[in-house]
Amino acid sequence: MRINLKRTITVVAAGGLLLGAAACSEDDASDAVSGASSAAESGAAEASDAMSGSDSSESADASSTESEGAGSESEETANTELTEGLQSAYDEAGGEQGAWGAVKSVESADGATLATFENGWAVENDSGEVTPLIGKIGETWANDGGLDNDIGLPTAPESGDAMQGWTQQFENGTISWMQDDEGNWDADIESGQ
Repeated sequence: MRINLKRTITVVAAGGLLLGAAACSEDDASDAVSGASSAAESGAAEASDAMSGSDSSESADASSTESEGAGSESEETANTELTEGLQSAYDEAGGEQGAWGAVKSVESADGATLATFENGWAVENDSGEVTPLIGKIGETWANDGGLDNDIGLPTAPESGDAMQGWTQQFENGTISWMQDDEGNWDADIESGQ
């Protein structure tokens, strides 16, 4: 009878430990999911910042400058007024809740207008045609001069996929985002086409 009592106590204790471990692992899993969600949100924000070409220090500097200039009549603000053609394309893309996100700035030069959004760019040429730029191709074009880029304005949206890479046509060539033989992704700019 003592042996049965010891076995019963051992089984009950083991069951308690097992249930306790399961409860802890659910808490750990919940913490892991919460941590993964936070990391994903942080990664998405960083990717968005990288795409728009800004970083947290620039944002902090801009906020500081805006705060210092508050109340002064010479406070500069970014132009965010879209042309009629860009507004139409923006609305068609879903507006602020769409793929492009909120308008960050609008600039014009030589009859062309560049709108910078949270998630990309769109260019309206002097004929009123609007072409989107997204991802690394858009980032490369914008960082290499945007409206003043030697490769010119985009003439068609990018085409391609994650297996083959992406290519976008411009007035004076193409920008491609391709993987090299070693698996590294990089921009390939070909002029004169």
